[in-house]
Amino acid sequence: MKTFRLYWFFTLLLLLTGCNQKDDVNEIFSSGQTWHWSNSYSTSDWKDDNNYNSTLTRDEVAKINDSQDSYNIIFKEDGTVEGNGSNFSFTGTWSANGEDQSFSIQLKPNGNRSGLDKTFYDEISNAKFYRGSSRTIKLFNLDKNHYIQFYPKGFND
Repeated sequence: MKTFRLYWFFTLLLLLTGCNQKDDVNEIFSSGQTWHWSNSYSTSDWKDDNNYNSTLTRDEVAKINDSQDSYNIIFKEDGTVEGNGSNFSFTGTWSANGEDQSFSIQLKPNGNRSGLDKTFYDEISNAKFYRGSSRTIKLFNLDKNHYIQFYPKGFND
């Protein structure tokens, strides 16, 4: 009987502390954490983390990861966002829906964007869906076949 009660106690505990999508949105986007671009990928299955191909060259990835002061984004709890590339910065607004993992962002850039700066800006601007956790964010395009990935700043140090 004691084992039976213990079983139900843990079952109830799991139900009460289960994953809440709204909490996930807050954990991912509202922590005030600085996120650093790590790479960009194409995929044929947006939920399969092992099914992807890098869309950047090794030199581009090295350039991104060599500078932890560039290619960063911060999602704030009040729905604002700020970030920077190598030669430009931006501010704007964001929202995310934990039910369908949809994502919306509007950016106001300041400075010139070309090369990796343009890629960084365009991929964030075109994001319509997200997947993530406190360790990684993936922002997907409308077709869910391309994403830009972020890690917490300093993760690769």
